[in-house]
Amino acid sequence: MRIFTTPRFEKRLHTFIKLRPDLSKMIQQRMKEIAHNPFSVNLKTHKLSGYLKDCFASKINYGHRIIFTVNGDELCFIDIGSHDEVY
Repeated sequence: MRIFTTPRFEKRLHTFIKLRPDLSKMIQQRMKEIAHNPFSVNLKTHKLSGYLKDCFASKINYGHRIIFTVNGDELCFIDIGSHDEVY
């Protein structure tokens, strides 16, 4: 699977890790799991609606999400942050 990130994701990830260094390892692990199997049951991946209708979301922990798209064998990370920030 080919993995891409958007400039927005890169910026938000950098800021997120700076503010929440305690979640850094969890984020790395979650991104690896998504890259391996984006629809694994333990990721709680769900399709979004509205202006994010082509995207999926997965939980990092209770209050934080990672938004991504899947197109064939391409995975693109779109956004990361708290529930309120990404929706």
